[in-house]
Amino acid sequence: MFNGKYTYGQKNAFDVAPNDSGIQIGVVKSVGRVSVNNSTESQRSADERFNADPTIIRCKVEGASWDKDVAIDNLPNCFPLIPSHLNVVPKVGEAVFIFTFDDDTRYADRFYIGPIISSPLKLKEDTIDKTALASLSISPTSPNVDVNTIKAAQGVFPNFQDVSVQGRDNSDIIFKDNQAIIRAGQHEFNNNKVFNKRNPAYVQLNFNVPIKKGENGNENELGSVTNVVANKINLLTHKLGSPRYTLSTPDVYITNDELLKIIEEAHPLVFGDTLLTYIKKFENAFMHHIHKFPGHKPMSVDGENFIKEFLEFPTETILSKNIKIN
Repeated sequence: MFNGKYTYGQKNAFDVAPNDSGIQIGVVKSVGRVSVNNSTESQRSADERFNADPTIIRCKVEGASWDKDVAIDNLPNCFPLIPSHLNVVPKVGEAVFIFTFDDDTRYADRFYIGPIISSPLKLKEDTIDKTALASLSISPTSPNVDVNTIKAAQGVFPNFQDVSVQGRDNSDIIFKDNQAIIRAGQHEFNNNKVFNKRNPAYVQLNFNVPIKKGENGNENELGSVTNVVANKINLLTHKLGSPRYTLSTPDVYITNDELLKIIEEAHPLVFGDTLLTYIKKFENAFMHHIHKFPGHKPMSVDGENFIKEFLEFPTETILSKNIKIN
């Protein structure tokens, strides 16, 4: 695929011969950790530095020159040009833009921006042997489909005018005007071309929205609103919570097994208005009954059915089936 097209001595996407530019397109060859190479002091030091920073990668500029004869283990360390506060590490096989100080220091420390993603549909993975470079003029691959033309995908990806942080698969954070949304499950499972209308999980923070209807022609009262939406919602505490759950497992925090335990065992939240209705019926039954004889069942007075209404009230409707607390 390469044949030197994206590399040294040829025109690239910036319309500048690479030997006049410190920018190359590289293929990610190594991420994560490497075994420390003790062949030379400098190589050992490079390997130790690689392992010390999980955002460092090793990339190869494919083609007739540059890294043609360099083994993967001997490639120079390549550091991200975005701040460490943002973690986006490319996968092996994906492409990145590589920056060097000059041609003479091509085997010293390098820097990268990436991965190069050709379309929002390819956020999960976009390797160079497939469509990674499809958006560049140097690519022989046709451009990907415009997601805005896919009617079923409307809403899956953030509007280009919004500020957003997108995950690899089915999660993102979107900042709109006076609104912030944290989402998971915005598209159907394993199908990022169809918006998930059935069960997305999200937290929506709104400011300057109606919180009370205006009366007698007055304008609505405005304020802030937070919406938490999901199939199941758990409000859990570490301190003095009962039942107790494991809420701080490394990496995942709450495991799937613990999650099922929480859904099954945690206390259901009470619907306040339904509980209040039940209390009112209890109050009426208590205040409006008599006992004709000691030991006999209570009877309503004044022909009312307060006791019957109280006894027949569906008490199970007081508790939420989907919101749990501890």
